[in-house]
Amino acid sequence: MNTPNSVAVFCGGSPGRKAIYMQEAHRLGEILAQNEIKLIYGAGTTGLMGAVADGAFSENGYVIGATIRELYDIEKPEAIAEKATKFEVWDLMADRKVSMVSQSDAICILPGGFGTMDELFEVLTLRQLNLMKAPIIVVNIDGFYNTLEQFVFEMIGEGFAKPYQLKLLRFVKSVDEVLPAIEEEMQLIKDAEEKKQL
Repeated sequence: MNTPNSVAVFCGGSPGRKAIYMQEAHRLGEILAQNEIKLIYGAGTTGLMGAVADGAFSENGYVIGATIRELYDIEKPEAIAEKATKFEVWDLMADRKVSMVSQSDAICILPGGFGTMDELFEVLTLRQLNLMKAPIIVVNIDGFYNTLEQFVFEMIGEGFAKPYQLKLLRFVKSVDEVLPAIEEEMQLIKDAEEKKQL
């Protein structure tokens, strides 16, 4: 069984307009903690970020919060810093992302805004360049990522991406599908690496 030790969750610091976004984020935190999987996230106290952390805390989970100094000074997340198992404050967003990704066995993307899109496309590019092995799971809650999934097909259709690159990320519909999807993707990655060595 290829169960991850840690999962980085990238998501919005806003709650969105549908209650299901917050509910699913909280549920994901619970699932990770119940399976003794470390949650690595952006150290936010509000929105989906706050919900996923609260879910993990509610089950006594291992939580790593990573933020940048400027946001720490603005948001002052002392409550998270006190609760988190590990809390990191970086000077640059780039360093923060490197730290989060390097500590993660898998990446999970929940609904979010521009920051979440930046994080998604950065890890997707790392996978494309084979600079990262971690599976990328996009949770398409209530169809939030329908247009993104379609856009991926449009990039392929227009010749800006290759069909095989569809395998670099996986869309699921709910957080209950996240862990099984990660385990399946980790096995596929492992099998592919073993074939290369033959």
